[in-house]
Amino acid sequence: MKPSLLKLSNVKSTARKLGLMSVISLAVVLMPFYLHAENVTASITLLDAEQSPVKDGVVIFTPLFDLPVTEKTSVSEVPKTAIMNQINKQFAPHVLVVQKNTEVTFPNADNLFHHVYSFSPTKQFELKLYKEFTAEPLFFEQSGIVDIGCNIHDWMLGYIVVTDSPFFIKTTDEGNADISLPSGRYSVDFWHPGAPNEQPFAETEIDITADKNFTLTLSKAIANDDDFDDGFGDY
Repeated sequence: MKPSLLKLSNVKSTARKLGLMSVISLAVVLMPFYLHAENVTASITLLDAEQSPVKDGVVIFTPLFDLPVTEKTSVSEVPKTAIMNQINKQFAPHVLVVQKNTEVTFPNADNLFHHVYSFSPTKQFELKLYKEFTAEPLFFEQSGIVDIGCNIHDWMLGYIVVTDSPFFIKTTDEGNADISLPSGRYSVDFWHPGAPNEQPFAETEIDITADKNFTLTLSKAIANDDDFDDGFGDY
């Protein structure tokens, strides 16, 4: 065989090998995405020490693996806006959960003035006297708990939970919540305004590779704050 032909043959052989190696490398890179492509459901039931259902319990699931490309795309496309309303001299919802870098607006549905503020390290702000319109939205760029109040109505208390993870749920009046998650291993965090320091999960890291039910029990009774009556009239 002529030298030139031999060289050409070697080049073709090397190219074929490199092509195969590229395919193998690509498969290795994509493997984690396919391994976690299937979504599963995590269901939460939250009870207090008296076995009564507890609302407004926040559970945050932080994936300990690389998210599938499709999941990353869908999460990034979700518009990050939220509303903390003021209705009947109460914050609605009482507990709002948002992902970091979300804009929150504070409309006032009452026909009276509110003065919303927070001294929390996570986000300090003040929305001075206003009524019947929406104040300028605020950008929540740091994760943590934000306690909010009204400078006129002292009983008005609300909470904004800002998370790093896009996977979070809040329990309903019946103490239940469901979430669809990519299959994999997660760290779990819990927060409730009446039990801020409790961690009802047995472990802080869990595998969720199939549909799973969690019954969480707090160590204390949680008072029901429905139908709160301030007793001070319309001011």
